[in-house]
Amino acid sequence: MKIKCFAVLLILSLSVGSSAKNKVAQSGMTYLGISMGARETAMGDASTASTHGIQGLWHNPAVLTEIQTFEFVFNQVDWFIDSKLYGTALAFNAGKLGTFALDVTYMDFGDIMGTRRVDKSVDLRGFQLTGNIGVEDWAIGFAYARSFSDKFSMGIKIKRLHENLGMARYVTSEFEDAETGTKTRTYNEKEWQINDWGLDFGTLYHVGWNSLTIGMSMQNFSRDMKYWYEEFSTPMVLRMGASMDVLDFWPSLSRETDLIIAVDALHPNDHTERVHIGSELVLFHRFALRAGYKFNHSVESLTAGVGLVFDYSGLQGILNYAYGTAEYFDSINRLTFSFSF
Repeated sequence: MKIKCFAVLLILSLSVGSSAKNKVAQSGMTYLGISMGARETAMGDASTASTHGIQGLWHNPAVLTEIQTFEFVFNQVDWFIDSKLYGTALAFNAGKLGTFALDVTYMDFGDIMGTRRVDKSVDLRGFQLTGNIGVEDWAIGFAYARSFSDKFSMGIKIKRLHENLGMARYVTSEFEDAETGTKTRTYNEKEWQINDWGLDFGTLYHVGWNSLTIGMSMQNFSRDMKYWYEEFSTPMVLRMGASMDVLDFWPSLSRETDLIIAVDALHPNDHTERVHIGSELVLFHRFALRAGYKFNHSVESLTAGVGLVFDYSGLQGILNYAYGTAEYFDSINRLTFSFSF
C-alpha cells in the first residue's frame, strides 16, 4: 500500500511537470533556485534522496523526519558578481506530532546603482545616478514533516516571498508640441515590490534493499506574479532522485567507511531537463570528501567539497565547504555550519 502511495505521488508530479510551460530564462526570484547546502552542492546538487536533516528545508522537506531533537543550521553562498545568499533555520522533532521547522533565506545583491534618464542639457551622458536602489529578496518558510512508517515520510513547506526592486519613476502622460516637436512627460514614482506565497513538497522512501533511498520533491510552486504588465513565475522544479551506499555490498569495508552515490533528474519550468550526479566518501564517520557534476547547466558544472563532524560541549557540529566552477564568472564558494542538541 505504501509503495502504491509513493507511485501515485510520483505520477502526479510528472503530470504537473509535463504541463508546465518551458519559459526559458523567464522566471523571477531566481535566488530560490540556487542550491543552498554545502554538502548537497559538493555532491553536484544530487540532493533529493541524499540530503539529511535540517538541510531538507531547501532540498526535500521530507528528510526533516531524521532530526532527533533540535537542529540549527547557517548557510552562506558566495554567488555571482559579489552577491551572497544566506540561509538559516531551526527545527525540532515533536515526537508523534511530527517535525517542525522555521527558516529564513536572504539574498544580498550588494550595491546596485540606480540611474535616471535626463536631457543632455542637464548631463551629457543622458542620465544621472540616483544612488543605491536597495534591491532585496527574502523568504520565510514554515515546514512540517512526518513519517508514516519506518520507510516512508512526507514533508511540506509554506513560505512567504518578498521582493523589493526599489523606487523608480514611470511615465504617466506624454505631450508633444506640434510646432517644435518637443516632448513633455509627466512622471510618477512608486516602490516596486511583491509579496506572495510559495510551496515546497517532498517525499522520501527507503526501499528496504540495503541503503537504497528514493526521493521526490516539488520546489517553488506558486502562482504567477506581475510587475507592471509583465508576468513571471518562480523557478519551479520537479526533482526525482536516488542514493545508496555502494559499500553495502562489502560489509567489511562499510564499518568505518561510507561511499554514497546519488543521482537526480530535474524538470525546471525555466530550462530544459537536467541531470545531477554526486558522490561522498566518509571516513571514520568524521571526515568527508565529495564531488559531483551538473549536466545541461549554462554556467555551473563541476563541484567538490569537504566535511567535518565534531563534538563541542555535548553538541554535535558539522562544518561543510563546497567549491563550484562557473563559466564566465568567478568560482562559487559555499559554507555550512550546523549542530544538533
